[in-house]
Amino acid sequence: MQNNSMADIIYDYFTSRILFGYYLFGDRLPSISDICRQFQVSALTVRTALIRMREEGYLETTERKRSTVIYRPDEQQEQRYRTAYLSRKEGMDDICRNAYIIFDPIVHRYLEKQTEDSIKQIRSQLQKDKKHPVKQLIMFYAEVMRPLNNPLAVNLHWEIVRYLQTPYLQKSANFEDLDVASKHMEQMLHPIEEGNTEKALEISQAFSKNVTQMFFRSLAGLIDTEQPVEPVPFKWQIYRDHPQLCYTLAAELMSRIDARVYKQEELLPSCQMLAREYGVSLITMRRTLDLLNEIHVTKSENGIGTRVISARLAGPPNFSHLQIRKSLLLLLQSMQLCALTCRNVALNTLSSLDGRDFQALDQELGRLVKGGMTYLTAKTCLLFIGTNSPSAFIREVYRQLCQLLQWGHALHQFSQKLDAGRFYEVHTARLREALRRRDAKRFADGLSELVELSLEGSKTMLLELGFQEDQLV
Repeated sequence: MQNNSMADIIYDYFTSRILFGYYLFGDRLPSISDICRQFQVSALTVRTALIRMREEGYLETTERKRSTVIYRPDEQQEQRYRTAYLSRKEGMDDICRNAYIIFDPIVHRYLEKQTEDSIKQIRSQLQKDKKHPVKQLIMFYAEVMRPLNNPLAVNLHWEIVRYLQTPYLQKSANFEDLDVASKHMEQMLHPIEEGNTEKALEISQAFSKNVTQMFFRSLAGLIDTEQPVEPVPFKWQIYRDHPQLCYTLAAELMSRIDARVYKQEELLPSCQMLAREYGVSLITMRRTLDLLNEIHVTKSENGIGTRVISARLAGPPNFSHLQIRKSLLLLLQSMQLCALTCRNVALNTLSSLDGRDFQALDQELGRLVKGGMTYLTAKTCLLFIGTNSPSAFIREVYRQLCQLLQWGHALHQFSQKLDAGRFYEVHTARLREALRRRDAKRFADGLSELVELSLEGSKTMLLELGFQEDQLV
């Protein structure tokens, strides 16, 4: 299993390039400040990764100088390269075919937010990587993502780079048409300066397709092998500082409360039963229940058990705990990614389904209406389009986003702001009508609007709870 701290991601990023020959013996890595900017992390995080690489014999480090590669490849290098490629080939094909569904609307938003200074910075970075077209692509996306102030989006970008190891490992000499690739990038910057983001996005797509085709042509010889290789699917490892299982369990329990598996004012199963069900220790489950008590989702009563608190009886939440606040920020970041991408994902998913699937979602929304739970409409629709996507890549991305959305209960429990004017009921009715007409475009537009409005409402709540504006997406 991969680790999920940024130091581990940086370690994986550079060691993979050393192992497969991108960096050779005697080459120097980028400076610590450049790596900090590339990954948007602190110098301490970078040094942690470099120290580990030094201890494992990859680097020689000297104070105030760039680290030097001291690793010498062995005879197994080509075999490792072939295995790494073949094990990821299916996932790479899927990502190359479908990543645009997720990233096109995100990139469009990025491009809208570029300034004269940010474009100057992008040009400077691209000039440094002029002889490495694939690295140009990586760094371009890393640079233009900054204005969103969404670490989760940056994390997804680097996790994809981490998974697609082989495209970025070979020396630039293995690629053709370097000048053409550079021209694509420069051509993209001119319409950004002119405010024509649609044209810039079109050129970006052409460049990505061009580099992908060059990569697959360069690896054509590796495919001709009968050697069986265990496939490695793409898994999105979301970075959290010192994650604790109790926060994941708390989100899962809140999700079950939302679904009324555990009903308001009723007792949860005993701590022992919950621990057995989730396969955790009693201590971990007690910490989870303490956490839910702290934010007034539940209340433990001595000698009786833990009861789900009714929204009308709940007191003000206590979101002072650092990890709780980080979970709420991740909730907001996931909502923004859903708001940006759900229209494309909905159109793609619904185009692959038949009338029975439209009817099944309509019936599910009908159950929410009947049960007075239309505040779950957006999450229910997002989970549906993610789970039923024909792309394994999109299914994985939306699986993780929907898991982070479970923390929405912590906000909904204490605010009725979005309920004013039958907000949820109105939007649910529109979505159900689109489903009955099998109008995928109308459904996708309606879902995008609902998630966007929910995002703005959640930002307002977090500001009222004491979060700072610069913390938010």
